[in-house]
Amino acid sequence: MADLFVYPKEGEPFAYLTDRDRTRIGRAADNDLALADQFSSSHHAALIRRGEKFTIVDAGSKNGTFVNGIKIQEETELANGDEILVGMTRLIFGKRPLSHVELVEAGPLGENINTIVNVRDILKESAVETITRRPSAALDPEAVRREQKILLVLNEVSQSLIYHMPMSDLLAHIMDLITENVSMDRAVLLLREGNPPQLVPRLVRIPNREMKDLNVRISQSVVRTALDKNSAVLVSDLQSDTQYRSQASIIQSRIHSALCVPLWDNKEIIGLIYGDRVSLVEPFTPDDMKLLTFLANLAAIKIENARLFDQALEKSRLDRELSLAVQIQRNFLPKENPAPAEFDLWGTNFCSSRVGGDYYDFIPLGPTSVGLTVADVSGHGVGAALLMASLRAALYSEVRPGASLDAMAAKLNEFVFRSSESDSFISFFYGELDKSTGELHYVNAGHNAPILAGRSGEIRRLTRTGFCLGMFAGADFEVGTARLGPGDRLCLFTDGITESRSPDQEEYGEERLLALLGTNAALSARETGERIVADVRAFSRKDDPEDDMTIVIVQRIG
Repeated sequence: MADLFVYPKEGEPFAYLTDRDRTRIGRAADNDLALADQFSSSHHAALIRRGEKFTIVDAGSKNGTFVNGIKIQEETELANGDEILVGMTRLIFGKRPLSHVELVEAGPLGENINTIVNVRDILKESAVETITRRPSAALDPEAVRREQKILLVLNEVSQSLIYHMPMSDLLAHIMDLITENVSMDRAVLLLREGNPPQLVPRLVRIPNREMKDLNVRISQSVVRTALDKNSAVLVSDLQSDTQYRSQASIIQSRIHSALCVPLWDNKEIIGLIYGDRVSLVEPFTPDDMKLLTFLANLAAIKIENARLFDQALEKSRLDRELSLAVQIQRNFLPKENPAPAEFDLWGTNFCSSRVGGDYYDFIPLGPTSVGLTVADVSGHGVGAALLMASLRAALYSEVRPGASLDAMAAKLNEFVFRSSESDSFISFFYGELDKSTGELHYVNAGHNAPILAGRSGEIRRLTRTGFCLGMFAGADFEVGTARLGPGDRLCLFTDGITESRSPDQEEYGEERLLALLGTNAALSARETGERIVADVRAFSRKDDPEDDMTIVIVQRIG
């Protein structure tokens, strides 16, 4: 069993206990954990139990699923305390936070919120200038001492943040440095995360042990002022503020003074640091605000650099895995075109991304027959490639001389229906060609009708078809027949060929394909196929296709 502690954007937090192998999470009522969150997709993500471990996987959501602030691209293992962001709902896995951070509505800024300074103005100041300038030209020894302390702290913090560390360790280190150098009862680091971006509490530090179980309630008006004005906000004494002291959040929290500073990385605000004093009666000072602003700016730059570094590492890892996937997928395709004496066979495939969902194959079926197949998985990329690999394995387990093609197609349909999501399907053509007679028996599951071009220029489409694989359970398929005479050419293709678009968004279409197939009968299968590919690329004026493209030419010699 696993605990999920759910913190909605609006409403009370609650705990959800799951003992399922797969817990569906999303906005729709049929989810196991249904969220009243307009930014969550109907079926957003799933929590999966694998033995003693749990993972989270995104279910193709519009806004993505985030774990500890990072958008996940694949199934991700969870550890106790990991924070999952689904829409604008926070889910804490396995471990209830000691203190819950809540942004509460508050009225306009009170009379004691008497210091609002733009972050740029603070950072522009020389580190040896005092915030409170005296009219006298004489040096203020106390002010100089405070400035020297700020310089020493900034130097120490800068050195401690030089080296790269994992994001979770970095945030913890930053908060330790802040609470060590700015005295406060509680401190919260919030980062802008998710889609749409929202402030997510990432770390809480409570040096006062007596307050560890109390929720941290942060005034939204203070937060909005800090964000909207990119300013450090200092509230000197909330308990004596006539506009705040009647509010339940202030009374319950007994806050005397609060400080809120943007995490500004010199380009944008990526979050906030909030601190307050409850047991410490002495309010925050402008010097505290200045020091915290400098620390926050250093932290923001370091956090952003760490994010970029982690993204670069993740991209490098994904590139390595993708390169391996490309090689594996290439191994699934024919390494060479067979060369039977009676036929000229040629095929090729181009992916719109590095891996794709198109598939073609020539399958030996004994001395007189060869299996011809072309398939197109809905979508493209890694997911489509995995489904294509599964189809290939299932096809090879069913293909054998004399097998019933309609029964084989029905089994493949059931396999794809059970093995894929409801919006995934495969258009599929499979035919068995008798190399001695030219007879072709085939099944077509929603694929583009192959084109049979006679040596004299006549054109015929093999139009017998059925539903795509995986579209409906229990679908039936019919077997079609055709015959290739001497000089005839059969063209199998995916819609990446005919649906290629020009810069004016005109489709290549079948007519152009038919025109090329109906002429140049003297060309070999390779020459015909390469001429079609070149014509499609010239038409679209793109080297990389928008969709996966596959074409197979089968030409009877004679």
